[in-house]
Amino acid sequence: MRTNFITAITAASLLASLTACGSGDPSYTVRLDRNKDGSAMAYLALPDATDDEAEAAIRDYARNINGSEWVTIMISDRSGPEGKLICSATWMKDAQAAQKWGGRFKSETWPGLDVRCPQSRQGGI
Repeated sequence: MRTNFITAITAASLLASLTACGSGDPSYTVRLDRNKDGSAMAYLALPDATDDEAEAAIRDYARNINGSEWVTIMISDRSGPEGKLICSATWMKDAQAAQKWGGRFKSETWPGLDVRCPQSRQGGI
């Protein structure tokens, strides 16, 4: 009985951590890999997303980042390595973090976010 309870709690916790719903549709799933150095990689999956939807999902996710100094965000049409990259972004907590991580990241406001959609006709966003 205890094993079933632990399994149920673990499954519910995992599902909650993998599914993120933005303030509006569409929803996306997240896999976050944190590093000991204060950086992280966030992999968002959003099937059939346009560049605008992907950017909205990245911005929604970035509003809730906590506990990292630098996060690289990748959003693709599927979870896993077979997914096609739609957009990527770099998020920095503050100017000190940007300086610590090489000093090339610039932002007028903090936290800073730089979103790029390589398939977009506009280049980066």
